[in-house]
Amino acid sequence: MILAGLPRQTGRWPLKLGTGVFFLVYLTMKKIEHFLLSNTVWMFFTAILLLSYIMMAEAGKYSWSLYGGYTLSVSVLFAPVLAFSGFRRWLKEHLGRIQYNMLWLFCFVALPLLLAWGSFNLFEKLPLMPGDYESGPGPGGQIVRSVGIALLLVEMMIQLNGYLRKQFYSRQWLKRLSLERTILSVLLLIAVLGIISNNLLMENTGLLKSRTILQFISYTIQLFLILLGYYFFYFVNHYFLINKLLRQKGILYYLFGLAATILLFYPIISQLTTFLPIFDQENGGHGSKDSVFQEDTYAVIPMMIMLLSIPMILAIQWFKQSSEIANLEKEKTATELSLLKQQVNPHFFFNTLNNLYALSLTKDKQTPEVILQLSELMRYVIYKGKEEKAALAEEIKYIEDYIHLQQIRLHKKLDYQFEQEVADGHLQIPPLLFIILVENAFKHGVEPAERDSFLHLSLKSDKNSLLFTCENSVEENAANEKGIGLDNLRRRLALLFPGQHQLIVEKGQHTFKAMLKLALC
Repeated sequence: MILAGLPRQTGRWPLKLGTGVFFLVYLTMKKIEHFLLSNTVWMFFTAILLLSYIMMAEAGKYSWSLYGGYTLSVSVLFAPVLAFSGFRRWLKEHLGRIQYNMLWLFCFVALPLLLAWGSFNLFEKLPLMPGDYESGPGPGGQIVRSVGIALLLVEMMIQLNGYLRKQFYSRQWLKRLSLERTILSVLLLIAVLGIISNNLLMENTGLLKSRTILQFISYTIQLFLILLGYYFFYFVNHYFLINKLLRQKGILYYLFGLAATILLFYPIISQLTTFLPIFDQENGGHGSKDSVFQEDTYAVIPMMIMLLSIPMILAIQWFKQSSEIANLEKEKTATELSLLKQQVNPHFFFNTLNNLYALSLTKDKQTPEVILQLSELMRYVIYKGKEEKAALAEEIKYIEDYIHLQQIRLHKKLDYQFEQEVADGHLQIPPLLFIILVENAFKHGVEPAERDSFLHLSLKSDKNSLLFTCENSVEENAANEKGIGLDNLRRRLALLFPGQHQLIVEKGQHTFKAMLKLALC
């Protein structure tokens, strides 16, 4: 009876449960993504897992208990390294440069030396180690040194990666370095290393018995020409077979073009190769000119080159297309933001000039002071408005000066409050975001008020988020005018903080409240 009375409610539970599970999985994946992108501790733990597997393989015993024992033992001994990598950003922000560098030296240099130093071996004495350690890969001190060196190498690679990324984005010649030039440079390097290794590994039978410079250059050029022959198949596959046949005619035309390229050009290129002196040298002077048609050598290498290069070529084309789309979107966003800023400036100009005009009509003694303050405000709008970022403290001062100017002009009793909880006044934010809400408060609430009015502002921020609240009084029968201010603000927020902002507007009978939330990281 109970189940029969709840058919409609129970029917919705699977959908709600599925939606909840999907949302939970989505949040978990986003957290994992944020962790991998903002932290390096997982890279060090990956190195520990790899070293634990190597130690288990050298011990000759494979079991989860031994694998886990090695992993836990190394993790416990090198816990300071894992903690340092996990809180690296926090340590940089809260420690001085000398303190940070000293801590880095302790974790990656001093700690491994201390652990491996002396006759005692902490690694062997840890209760986490399962089984008989004597069958393990070696003394504990040696293992600790090896792990320390490995973790230091991981740290150096992380630092090198950051340095290379900065160099890549700051050097124009790296940006102009095309894929083809890179491949040709690598082929030349392979040719040089190939001749050197051939001569070093086979001193008596190598190509360069006399080791003269001219012979070295000659054989390097010849080997480079041979590699260029194989590069020809990649070039045809990239710029003709995939771009033309595969895109315009389909997979069948592409396969026939692939076969035709190999059948037609490989014998010709191979035959030309046999005329190089290096060919006779490698075959003892007995190379056959018909060897290009032998079954064990024919078409295998070029076929592998062309087939294996397909994923790389498609990935390069996708990356290039994505980069072009991203650049176009960035240019479009910059252009639109510039137009929106141009709309903000005239809006402010009109309001402030009207203020000055009203004071000049009444010949107010405070007119010179207003003109001076107005010039400061205009200077901020003109110069700071062009920049992408401004300090939060400057924005606060700009709002306070604007409100002070309005109070002088209006000569009205205003209940004005500005609550501020700012962790860092140097925090960089886009300029002229909050002033739109304050201008609307004066234009639609304070100025037309026939009785006492109020304006309550609140600004709370830390390093990760910001909340600005603007609440003001409105007349009961105030006209519901629609200006460009709020629409402009919404569009700027959509461009500057996509998916990281929230603008909430609450209209009451006598109040108007706007809350702007920004996620700054």
